[in-house]
Amino acid sequence: MESIAWRLPMVLGALTLSACGPVTEDAESAAVTEYECGALALTTELNGEELVVQFADRSYNFTATPAASGARYVNQDLGGEFWNKGNEAQFSSDLFTLPLCIEKGTLPQDLNARGNEPFWLITIDGDRATLRKPDNSEEVTVRTTDNVAQGFEHHLEFSNGATLDVAQEICYDSMSGQSYPYRVALTEGDSVFAGCAGDPQRTLSGASWHLQQTATEQPVSITFHPESRVSGYAGCNYFTGGYTVTGEGLSFAPMAVTKRMCAREVMSIEQEFLQQLTQVNGFRVFADATMQLRLPNGEFIAFTRQALELPSNGE
Repeated sequence: MESIAWRLPMVLGALTLSACGPVTEDAESAAVTEYECGALALTTELNGEELVVQFADRSYNFTATPAASGARYVNQDLGGEFWNKGNEAQFSSDLFTLPLCIEKGTLPQDLNARGNEPFWLITIDGDRATLRKPDNSEEVTVRTTDNVAQGFEHHLEFSNGATLDVAQEICYDSMSGQSYPYRVALTEGDSVFAGCAGDPQRTLSGASWHLQQTATEQPVSITFHPESRVSGYAGCNYFTGGYTVTGEGLSFAPMAVTKRMCAREVMSIEQEFLQQLTQVNGFRVFADATMQLRLPNGEFIAFTRQALELPSNGE
C-alpha cells in the first residue's frame, strides 16, 4: 500500500508550510482522528465530505470521492490522496508519500511477533493468526480484550488459549539485536516467552536523522521513505537510493548523488560518509531518539532524530 514519488534532482529542505486552505468548521463538530505515521504524528478532522489532514506545520484540505474499499479523499491541486480503512491510513501526493499511518493507541492490522530460545513466531492478519514453533504450526482466531497486563498497552487472546501482551516501545531481538517497534510477551499456560513485534522499518520512518558531530554548515542527514527508498544530504551533495531491512540487519544499495563541488574538507567528509553507507550492515534505534548505523569493524555512525524533511510544493 505504500509508494514513493521522490524524483531527482532531490532537493530536500526543512519542512515548509504549504497550506491548502483554512479550517472553517468548528473543531468541536469535527470527527478528529490521531495517527502515527512512523515517528510522524498526523491528525485528521472530518466535516461531512471534507477532510482536513494536518501534520507538522502543514494542513491540507481533501474532498471525499468514491472508493471500492475504505474511505478515499483527494486534493487535485496537490495531486494528493488520503485513504483509510479501519485503523490504518495512507497519505500520498505528487511530491511525497508518508509511511503507513496507524491510529494512535491501536496496533497494525498485520503484525508479526517473534521470540527466541525457544523460537516462536506469530503472524497476525486481522482476526486470524498463525502460531509457529519448530515442531508445529497452528491456525487460530484472535481478539483484543481489556485484560491488559501491567507494563503493556494491548492484550490479544487466541482461540487456543494463548495470549499476547504488547507494549509500544523499542525492543531488541535477543539474537540478532535488530530493533522492533513493539515489546511483547507470549503466554501459554504457565509459561511466558518474551519477544519483539512489528516492522523494523517503522523505527526508522516518519523522521529525518542528522549525523552527530558533523563539521558541515548544513547537517549531514538521511531519511528513510516508503518502499525501501532513502534520501539525504551528504555534506555537499544530495543522494537517493534503496535500502533493505532484514531480520538480521540493514544494507544500502548504491546511491545516486548530485555533482556539486564544495571545499576540499567538506568533500572529504562527504566521501567518507558515502563510503561508510556502503559498509553498513545493521542499525539500532534508541528510546532517546538516537540511532546507530553499524559498520563491520564494530564502529557505528551516530544520528539524532529530527522532524521529517520533505520537499515543499515549490520544489
